[in-house]
Amino acid sequence: MTNDNKVYTPEVIEDAPFPQETVVPFDSSQSSANQVYKPTTTKEQAFPIKRVAVELISTVLNTKSRKILQEFQFTKSGAIQIGEYENGVSGDLRISPNGITARNISGITTFVIDGDTGDAVFAGEIRAGAAIVGRVVVGNNNIIIDGENKTIIVNDGTYDRVLIGYQAGGF
Repeated sequence: MTNDNKVYTPEVIEDAPFPQETVVPFDSSQSSANQVYKPTTTKEQAFPIKRVAVELISTVLNTKSRKILQEFQFTKSGAIQIGEYENGVSGDLRISPNGITARNISGITTFVIDGDTGDAVFAGEIRAGAAIVGRVVVGNNNIIIDGENKTIIVNDGTYDRVLIGYQAGGF
């Protein structure tokens, strides 16, 4: 008769010692395959100098909220162009000592401010809470509101038809 009941015993694994690290002195060298290795030394290095643009952006401009946080000081320059005009794609704005001009994506000049004369031309609507002007001319001199002479004149193209105020030699 055979004994079908086998007894299993656990296999014994012998303890292995933990590998010990050996401390190699810093100034020692190793040799291997006819080559000698020595630790390298690093030369002293100065701290990096702050780059102005990085500091400027982080302390003066908030790029997430697109807000200017501090005052800028401008230096003399010939001119500034913002954007690049490309027909049907983008307009541009130009600032120079002679004035300011802007073009839309169609190439139409939308406003001009003349730096020499102070004249301004706008292609669109002008809105303001209040306006103080000396003289307002509507159309081709058809309606003139003159604050200095205290008159309002409506002209039909040939004759002054409505006159409010005083006009020397008028009707």
